[in-house]
Amino acid sequence: MSPVRRRSPRKGKKWLLPLLLALALAALGAALLLLKKKEPVLPPVVTAQSVTLSNREAADIARIDIENRYDAPYALLNGPAGWQMADDADFRLRDSALDAIVNNAALIVAEDTVGDFDEHPEWALMNFGLEQAAARVTVTFSEGDSLAFRIGDSVPQETPAYYFLLEGDSHIYTISSDVFEAYTYTRLGLHDVTDPALKGELIDRIEFSGSDPFTAEKRADGWYLTAPFVYPLSDTAMDALLKKLEGLRFAQYVGRAEECDLASLGLEPPLRTLTLDIPETVVTGYDQNDEAMAETRLPAYQLTFDLGDSENEVVFYCRYRGEVVKATVFSAGFLRTQGADSLLLTAPFNAPTNDLSGLIIRRDGEELAYEISLVERVLPNNDFELDESGRILYDVAVRRDGQAVDSDAFLAAYRGLLSLRTEDRLPAGWQIPDAAPALTVEVVRSGSRRQVALYPLDALHDAVAVDGVALYRVEKGWAEGISWP
Repeated sequence: MSPVRRRSPRKGKKWLLPLLLALALAALGAALLLLKKKEPVLPPVVTAQSVTLSNREAADIARIDIENRYDAPYALLNGPAGWQMADDADFRLRDSALDAIVNNAALIVAEDTVGDFDEHPEWALMNFGLEQAAARVTVTFSEGDSLAFRIGDSVPQETPAYYFLLEGDSHIYTISSDVFEAYTYTRLGLHDVTDPALKGELIDRIEFSGSDPFTAEKRADGWYLTAPFVYPLSDTAMDALLKKLEGLRFAQYVGRAEECDLASLGLEPPLRTLTLDIPETVVTGYDQNDEAMAETRLPAYQLTFDLGDSENEVVFYCRYRGEVVKATVFSAGFLRTQGADSLLLTAPFNAPTNDLSGLIIRRDGEELAYEISLVERVLPNNDFELDESGRILYDVAVRRDGQAVDSDAFLAAYRGLLSLRTEDRLPAGWQIPDAAPALTVEVVRSGSRRQVALYPLDALHDAVAVDGVALYRVEKGWAEGISWP
């Protein structure tokens, strides 16, 4: 047998493996460097440089001619009687709009400079909306000289601004949005609008007729819904409604009612009408020492607001004091949407203890009748105890069947009544049954009485009737935990 030859293994190169590992790590590091995001290079902050283009006295302006794309041209004249519409001396100008027009014509300050036409022959007026300008204004001064400027398109930037050209100046500027707004009023947009300037505390009756009609009246113990049924209203909700009425403002004058096509505006007949009753009031005059000098009685009167069609999603028509105006949904939209449901009182026991004179509870054939009065606190020296404002402090005294009872225990029980909230409406069409209620509580105040009755509704609820009107339900047994002394 021939001998088998064996080859001895070669010794490997010891430096190769570390080299490969180093190359791999280097490649990985290079990849990470390439993948790493570069730090952004922010552009330099450019600060706008305002430029005063004209600075004259407002009193030196004799005439302002305005052309804009929203209406026919019109002019304002500065005469002996003040500013007026050039072709209508009886036109009542709105002070805020007039001030903006005159002041921006007297002092013209550009917010920044875009560039110079002489340095940019490729530019054209149409590039900035200045050929068919949004507004072109000519200002004539009493000395006979004049200037004219144009306001063009909006500038594509975050802060609202518009391109501006002073005729005779080769530069393009930017101007603030306030200046744009001042010279894009329509003629009717300059007409003064008669705002109601209401005081909520003077209103004692509110009636909505037409769509979703209801009437609310102020009584001695608060506001009540009086039509289509009688029910107490929430003081908080009514305060919010009165606050909205105080802030009622109109956006634009349209014309005298007799000069407008009322039917086309939805005002003949109106879609809805709001009538406010303001009672007779007494105005007292005071001298410099705050001493009453004289009193003037102002007779009771009514204010009527007829609500018409919408011009668009934001604006609708309204007739007020013989004028047709435009109102917006932002300040007057509640006139169209206000209903009675959101005003209803959900805390039927709301008489404060200082106006509580009696409480009668009837349940299971038993009657508890309480008489409540206030007794002045007397100090050991027989003086009345006063609070920080100097008013006399009182304690509540309670009697039942002629016998004094623990007033603290009574007040604790009464707070249980005050906690009742009726926010869950009864099923539609539910009627008060002929059977006697499970519980009746009659609250007697200095100027009113209110009866709250509970009727079995289902296994979990009782219906709550306030003065014979049932709108809400409450969980059964809510009053069982109240302990009366």
